[in-house]
Amino acid sequence: MKNARAFCLGTCGAALCLFRSSSAQPIPVSYVVRLASATVYDTRARDEDTVHASLTVFVNGERNGISIWDGKAWDGSRIEGRRWVTGLHLFGTPPVNNVSNLQVSTGRIQDSDTLQIVFAMLNASTEPSSANHESAAGRIQQSACAGGDGGSAWECLAPRAASILAGWSIASCDGLVAADKLVYAAMQLRRKTETGETVTATNIYRASDAPAACGNSIYGVAVIIARQ
Repeated sequence: MKNARAFCLGTCGAALCLFRSSSAQPIPVSYVVRLASATVYDTRARDEDTVHASLTVFVNGERNGISIWDGKAWDGSRIEGRRWVTGLHLFGTPPVNNVSNLQVSTGRIQDSDTLQIVFAMLNASTEPSSANHESAAGRIQQSACAGGDGGSAWECLAPRAASILAGWSIASCDGLVAADKLVYAAMQLRRKTETGETVTATNIYRASDAPAACGNSIYGVAVIIARQ
């Protein structure tokens, strides 16, 4: 009888510990990452830039999803395409509350995971292929450059602009106007968003190397991370 009681108590105690251990683990969280807007303070081409952009999410170093901009935007008063002059430009069009059409879901991630957000924006007269966008994202992700909470990797990436776009059809004033690799620990994001807030990373990107006849581009870019 005593042995049976001891077995019961031991089993119940182990089960209780297991329950407490499992219940202490945070539930995996899914996020949506959006390239929300860009403010052009100066263009790379003399009059206007022809903008192309992509956004890629990596989880623990593995590509989790990529979104290539479809060329539809909104400048606050009218729908526009890829040809941008100075001013604010929102990725996406109304009336859907200007929700960005350049977004990627992380899928459900654990606190122990690491999230890398990679984006690239360029002025290009010829439309890049999806393979071009993927190769650029891969080179940025594999570089030693990294930004994150309150910081940007651009100063490290800008001198590497030519190698990032290696194999692309580049002419005249074509080239990167903004690119970044933002790195976040999943636990960091969970704590920042657990009461419904979003995480916004806003940085300024000053000209990468360009021929003398081109302008010195300056772009301000906003990335938003929110729970799904």
